[in-house]
Amino acid sequence: MGTKLEVSNTDPKVVKENKMAKIIKNEMSALAFLAPFLVVFIIFYIWPVIKGGYMSFFSWGVAGADEYVGFKNYISILKNKDFYSNLWHSFYFLIISAPIIIALGLALAMIVNQKIMFRTAIRGIYFMPYVLSVSVVSFIWLRMFDSNNGLVNAVLSKIGIHGNISWLTDSNYAWWAIDITTVWWTVGFVMVLFLAGLQEIPEELYEASAIDGASSFQKFIHITLPSLSGVIRVQIFFQVIAGLKIFGQPHIMTQGGPGDATNTIIRYIYMTGFKKDAFGMASAQSILFCIIMLVVAALQYRFVNKKD
Repeated sequence: MGTKLEVSNTDPKVVKENKMAKIIKNEMSALAFLAPFLVVFIIFYIWPVIKGGYMSFFSWGVAGADEYVGFKNYISILKNKDFYSNLWHSFYFLIISAPIIIALGLALAMIVNQKIMFRTAIRGIYFMPYVLSVSVVSFIWLRMFDSNNGLVNAVLSKIGIHGNISWLTDSNYAWWAIDITTVWWTVGFVMVLFLAGLQEIPEELYEASAIDGASSFQKFIHITLPSLSGVIRVQIFFQVIAGLKIFGQPHIMTQGGPGDATNTIIRYIYMTGFKKDAFGMASAQSILFCIIMLVVAALQYRFVNKKD
């Protein structure tokens, strides 16, 4: 009778081969799921950056590349005061709006986190503006801030503040109109994120602090804020990026005016490319702005890690 030899499944070589085959299979499955996203990401994100970088070295008009100019576009931008002025406008908007949005979002989250009537409906009402597009929001508030027939001036008149305030044509008020519009539009989203963080805080922490005689303010400082530190960091990062990229509100509501008072860096790039047909120059402006954004993001990351 012959003896049948079998390779044991515990053979180290077989086990290693099976393990490698399983890893390759899992990686291929992951790539299959990621492939559609990667294709879209490369086409709509990576390729435009590469193309923009290439265009920035040319005098590029409607008909295409006219001539190679090297770094002349970049040198011209860095010598142009308008670039710095409009960049400052974007930072100015960020400095004013971001703290208000984050603070108000946290306050609303703490209110609707309480056991109050209709709190689900209230959450929905606060969040509803965020589902609207920037164009719709801007046109709504464009009408509300109308100096002659706007709702804002009408309400102010009713409470004794007389005089038609030129919200959108007076440089003293234009940015405040844009800030109010942005806060109304985005604060609901911030509220929802903070609300999710609040609901993750164990109730036992508040109960223990109450036994120790902690006041509501002490609970907020020593329990709520530390527990929400992760959410706060995410919100700061999101608001910085969103604030520097602002375009729709000033473009629709004030057209960058009065004068260039509300002209932001993104609108400045847009006007250079699509109104002046200087696509090479606009590409160079975009690349410089991307570098600035990367520096800001790196500083944020370093600051957060240092705090941790």
